[in-house]
Amino acid sequence: MGGIVDRLSDLSWLGDAYADQGWVVVGEEAATPMTADEVNATIADRLKDTAWAVAADNMTITKGERTAWLEFRQALRDIPLQVGFPANVQWPSEPA
Repeated sequence: MGGIVDRLSDLSWLGDAYADQGWVVVGEEAATPMTADEVNATIADRLKDTAWAVAADNMTITKGERTAWLEFRQALRDIPLQVGFPANVQWPSEPA
């Protein structure tokens, strides 16, 4: 592919009319930042999806695992307080 890029970046071989057309290599499209409403909806979905972990009747996890899930869920709730919200969100990792 490098040969093609080299040839396209230098079109002088086509003559003076095409020598400097300002061609650039196009990379991946930048992701569009989420809006505040989209981030808040994602937070709500993740809280709903992890409610099982902190349910009072959940006897399948240890006290330490429950604490980790409570901290994760609090980190989700704190996302709107992050500097750069909503365009630059640091999502917490789910407990292992």
